[in-house]
Amino acid sequence: MGYLHDGRARTLLEAILWHGGEADGARDAVAAAAPAERSALLAFLKSL
Repeated sequence: MGYLHDGRARTLLEAILWHGGEADGARDAVAAAAPAERSALLAFLKSL
């Protein structure tokens, strides 16, 4: 399963990290998050 509008992101994390513009703050927060926080976020997103 691919993510983003064109399916080029192989994972949710790639999709998050490839965002820019208005999403810069959110992307940077995910990149700086502790591994446990990042795992919890990705688990939540996968549950949606």
